[in-house]
Parts: sequence; C-alpha cells; structure tokens
Amino acid sequence: MNYKELVLKYALDGHGRPRGMMTRVQYEEISKELESHCPCNLLVFGVGADSHLWQNLNINGSTVFLENNPDWISKVLKENNELKIHHIVYKTSVQEYKRIKFDEEEIKIDLPDEVTQVSWDFIIVDAPKGHQPPNPYKGSGRMSSIFSASLLIKEDGIVIVDDFNREVERIYSTHYFGEENLVKVVEEKVAFFRNKKNE
Repeated sequence: MNYKELVLKYALDGHGRPRGMMTRVQYEEISKELESHCPCNLLVFGVGADSHLWQNLNINGSTVFLENNPDWISKVLKENNELKIHHIVYKTSVQEYKRIKFDEEEIKIDLPDEVTQVSWDFIIVDAPKGHQPPNPYKGSGRMSSIFSASLLIKEDGIVIVDDFNREVERIYSTHYFGEENLVKVVEEKVAFFRNKKNE
C-alpha cells in the first residue's frame, strides 16, 4: 500500500474522519515524507490511534514509541502487542516553561539505551500533553521531548512537531532545530524540520 492507502486504513474511520488528533491532510503530509525515508529508524513521542499508521508505514524499518501515560500504553498494546513502546517519565509542567527556559538539567529525561544508542532518521514529537492558553495549562509540556529529539536526530534527518501553533512548541522547536531549518508548516499546526548542522 502507498501512504494514502495506509492513511485511509489506519488514520481514518469508516466515515473518513481522523481517529487521532490530526487532520487527514496533516496525516497525509507526514506519511508522504516518512514514506520517502522508509525503511528507516523512526522514533515517535506518544502513542495513540495513529500509532498503527506509523508502524505500518515503516515496514522493515525500526519503529519505537515513547509514552508517559501507562493507560495509553495498555490500550494501544491491546490492539497491537507487537509495537515497541517504552514508558518514560517527564519532570516538567508546561506552565513553568518561562521559568525553565532552556535549562537542560530540568528538561533532560532518562531514555533507554535502545533509544539513545540509535541514529534516528525520522522523529515525530506528538507528546506529552501540553495544553496552553486559551485553554488552561495542563500536562508536562513538550520541552523535554523536543530537546531530546534534537539530541537524537541524525544529520539531515527529519523532525515533525505537532501543535507548532502553540507557544511552547514553537519556541523550543525553533531554538533547538533552528528557524532556518523549518521546511514547512502544514495547516499552521504541524512543523517539518530538517536537521542541518550550522557550519
């Protein structure tokens, strides 16, 4: 199957509505880019209704998921117990991002060797929860996952950041990946960065 067929099968329900929190266009744009790199080393921050899409796009590659919510891990594994999911712990709260800034001691998280010893071709940052105004602050925020992705992505690799329209995602992504490496933003929400090292 090509990426459009896989989006239809795994990201949309029988009525053509997204199962996850992205739109069909957003899923198709990510899937198109990912397909051009597959098979590859794919790391995804977060599990959910779209985990099966990423797994099936990267057939014959290595796909690993990182999730902090044990309930989500159990739910997804009931649907597919072949997914590689690591439970991780975030130490931050999103409402503290202005105080934390880019203090790497505060945003550093412990990751398993299976993650840190791999050169990742493609990373999707779609977790943890990080609601911001106009909604009430809620969750750990993505300061740590964005920082971690910047350390783990190989040169010329691709990093996708969902919810780039939110302040924390925008500030931390442009800081760690560089605004000059922003390739595009889909529907003002999903950002694509290419990891180019400054010369």
